[in-house]
Amino acid sequence: MRYTKYFSGVLKNQGTPNLNVEQYARLMNIVSLEGRIQELNDLKTAIKNRNEHYKYDIRIHRLSKTLKGLTNDEYPKEVMHNMVFESR
Repeated sequence: MRYTKYFSGVLKNQGTPNLNVEQYARLMNIVSLEGRIQELNDLKTAIKNRNEHYKYDIRIHRLSKTLKGLTNDEYPKEVMHNMVFESR
């Protein structure tokens, strides 16, 4: 949840950044994907059946791949900077 925590801190300290619709949707997708990945990880740790772990691993991998596509695997500060820059 590294992006979500960073974006939350930016919003609390600096207010809402000026993002266009496309970049705002990107921000929301990043936050949503991180939440879904965290939820699946929590479910995976609560599962007692070892056969079910594989099912969650596949879903987590797919979501992580999508997240990396949105963030280019950069630091949260760089992602936010790029989104603001692309919104101008």
